[in-house]
Amino acid sequence: MKNIPQIAFFLIIIACAGFIGVWIGQNTLMQGQHKYEATSDIHFVLHDKLAITAQQEVQLSSIETEYKRLKGFYQDQMKTANMELAQAIKDGGYQTPEIKAIVQKIHGAMGSLQGLSLEHLADMQKILSLEQNKKLQEMVVEQLRRNAGE
Repeated sequence: MKNIPQIAFFLIIIACAGFIGVWIGQNTLMQGQHKYEATSDIHFVLHDKLAITAQQEVQLSSIETEYKRLKGFYQDQMKTANMELAQAIKDGGYQTPEIKAIVQKIHGAMGSLQGLSLEHLADMQKILSLEQNKKLQEMVVEQLRRNAGE
């Protein structure tokens, strides 16, 4: 029974490492495949699949700029925290108060990035037609289910 916290903590570390691995893999694999910057975010891929008009593209470009800036900020926070985590593990093992604080830092940045992505999709929704919005929502739901292993 006393090993449960250790096992839980180890699983958290594995999940964080898995998230970073997926993120790196998606960014590496998507380079050069789209007219937008390589990204792991589904919404960039959706631009082409939703038949975005030139007028919509202009409207979307302003919200994309702010989204990319904030996305980079949260990704940088995750990278920095993962480097801190690596050093903290090297210095003190797996179960220190510092490790727990760094894991919370990683989770905070991940949560903020997910919230930002949802806000961005809601901003896109205001610009898209009803048909485009329906297709967007279907694609997002499908991707989330795929990510969950469904």
